[in-house]
Amino acid sequence: MISRYKLIAISMITLGILLAVIGFSSGGRWSIVKEENGFTVPTKNGLENNSYKLEAFTDLHVINDYGDVEILQADSFELETNVIKNTDVTYSLKDGTLTVETKSKRKSGISFGIGTFNSPSIKITIPKGAKLTSIVIDSNFGDTTLKGLDYKQLSLNEDYGDILLKNIVGEKTEITQSFGDLTLEQFTSNGFIVESEHGDIDIEGTLNGQSKITSSFGDASLHLQNKKREVGYELKTNFGDITVNDSSQNSKVSQLLAGENQLNVSLSHGDLELSLK
Repeated sequence: MISRYKLIAISMITLGILLAVIGFSSGGRWSIVKEENGFTVPTKNGLENNSYKLEAFTDLHVINDYGDVEILQADSFELETNVIKNTDVTYSLKDGTLTVETKSKRKSGISFGIGTFNSPSIKITIPKGAKLTSIVIDSNFGDTTLKGLDYKQLSLNEDYGDILLKNIVGEKTEITQSFGDLTLEQFTSNGFIVESEHGDIDIEGTLNGQSKITSSFGDASLHLQNKKREVGYELKTNFGDITVNDSSQNSKVSQLLAGENQLNVSLSHGDLELSLK
């Protein structure tokens, strides 16, 4: 038989759930953030927004402990921050290098709730036609998005979060990712290295020069504009299927071809799909 105290507790939980459903259905939202000192309920999602006009720069270094990172094409050089506290973000511009750093004691925190919420983020915009010499991104937690950029070298290290590169022209690209999906759309690079631990890889574009992709857990789908007769490749998966131009292959397949365009893809656990013109 249920005791009176248990009955009261169950009734209160049920009432709380009912009120939450009613509030959510009426347009309400709630969010809880876990920080090092416990759980808190941020006011207005607890984020502060600021924009900063910047002088022109050619090199970019981003050090990110928490939040999403966006680097986009726009009308001007600008930095926009949407973070828990403005003091969490510092930036400096010296000798053509912009350095942006997010540091916070909340870097080990998590957030969850019902509804759509703005995530902490920094956004950096580059004018159309501007070419960056180097982009270095070290991100601990959060998604990373790059759109409409032209660079000589990109070095991206992502611990936890998805990566999206769209409408990109790069001379050399190196990506290391621990947990998260990697998506490349309208992407062109001369020299391409990807090391992924857990997550799917989806690439649409052109890979010239030496390209190497390794993954521990996750599928890889490469839809390339390269002509098949102009690419030498070696494909391998330990546990999974390989398909080349819709034709099933063995767990290891190669096309030996002289030339500078060489593609090497090695998966431990996952299916591999490659399509070439």
